[in-house]
Amino acid sequence: MKHRGIRSLAALTAASALLVACSPASNGSQIRGSITAVGTGIQSAAIAAWRNGWVKDFPETSLSFSPDGAGVGVKALQTGQAHFAPIDEPLSAADAEAARQSCGPDGAFSVPVAVVPVGVAFNLPSVKNLKLSPDVLAAIYAGDVTSWDDAEIERLNPEADLPDTEIVPLRAAEESALTVATTAYLQRGGWEDAAGKTWPESTAGEEVPRYTDLGNEVDDTAGAIAFMDKAAIGTRFDTALLDFGQGFVRLNDDTLGLSIAAGTVSTGPGGSIIFRTPDSPDSGYGLTTVTYQAFCSEYQNEPLARLVRSWGEFVLGDGGQGNSSYFAGVSAPSKDALERASSRVAEITAAR
Repeated sequence: MKHRGIRSLAALTAASALLVACSPASNGSQIRGSITAVGTGIQSAAIAAWRNGWVKDFPETSLSFSPDGAGVGVKALQTGQAHFAPIDEPLSAADAEAARQSCGPDGAFSVPVAVVPVGVAFNLPSVKNLKLSPDVLAAIYAGDVTSWDDAEIERLNPEADLPDTEIVPLRAAEESALTVATTAYLQRGGWEDAAGKTWPESTAGEEVPRYTDLGNEVDDTAGAIAFMDKAAIGTRFDTALLDFGQGFVRLNDDTLGLSIAAGTVSTGPGGSIIFRTPDSPDSGYGLTTVTYQAFCSEYQNEPLARLVRSWGEFVLGDGGQGNSSYFAGVSAPSKDALERASSRVAEITAAR
């Protein structure tokens, strides 16, 4: 059987394959070598946290990650230029099948690795406990509500001292699963455009190139508002309480936990594990997106398969999930989802 593995055009990836291939025979306790990942930038902070913990546990390992986008990552896995791909959604049947040449007869599969909460950050230092509904947010991003003392906002916040300040809606130009989650939420309030990876050109306000640019822009712009992931918000900004159909909910670990606990787990193409949080949680915070990692079912040799398994097992284990929650501001998928994902990763094997 011909080898299935790295055929990278880059020297770094070639060096990675060489390092794995040259690893000496080892027992189950020896994990060593270098792996390469290409995929979504949404996982950048989490991967940094996972890598630090993984390398601490296995000092003879290393990981190179290129945040070139989920689509690029899937292609890299399919062509043998990456050992795994951080992606924004579960692998489709077509993508899993297309990886058979590099990943063996069973192709590729994906597992959920993190839930990314999205909050509405705003720059109004004098206002606390701000409540914003989907219809008001949709009107803000459509350009129909333009001042913070608008009657529609006052109706939701009768006790707040809202200033006569222009609302400056901010958004990122890059394609992102964060935009999908955001625009899907706005559809609850009458947003006329389809949920998608990019904002419509007709969206009101100002555009920045990347999601990572939003924090500084909100900070520098009085009256600004932006949908941002929880890690980018940090303790830097207050966030609005949002309505998911059961009253206004604050973004915090407790409300996220309620939403995640109500999520569903299923199996998809190639044995992929799929985790979805509910669109309308009873009492939790429901503006989230689930992010995944795609792996080969089969790698070219046992040292490489063992190395990749160790990465996946660390990410999905208590240590990895603790690292990403504390350092990257993401939440763990449900216990059921993590257990099923860990079992799937444990099935990674080597070509014979």
